[in-house]
Amino acid sequence: MRVLVFGSKDWTDYNDLIRQITVLIDDRKHFYPDDTEYTFVHTGMRGAENMVTEYIGKTEKFLRQKGYRIKEEIIRDKSQLSDVSLIESGPDFAFVFGESPRNRSCASLLESYGVPHRYIKE
Repeated sequence: MRVLVFGSKDWTDYNDLIRQITVLIDDRKHFYPDDTEYTFVHTGMRGAENMVTEYIGKTEKFLRQKGYRIKEEIIRDKSQLSDVSLIESGPDFAFVFGESPRNRSCASLLESYGVPHRYIKE
């Protein structure tokens, strides 16, 4: 499963980020038990996107023991066009953490491309 993560630089709620990812993995396990590979894709910006890196670092070994393969793909191009190309890359799901003009634009694009997503506004 390819999961895009967009986050405002001001996002600080690490616990909510963990909860949202856990819910996604648990829900997916229920409906698609053989789907155990997750790739989290983001641009590495401050806030929620950096927290995903921290989450993966802290839980990767534990999740691997439970049969999951968790990977991360950081896209260093932080231009507006990189967001569009990420959305056009065919993700299975996306998270949008926090309010910002970029996040509102990404949420709108995700809707227009029909990509399932959660917009967590704090």
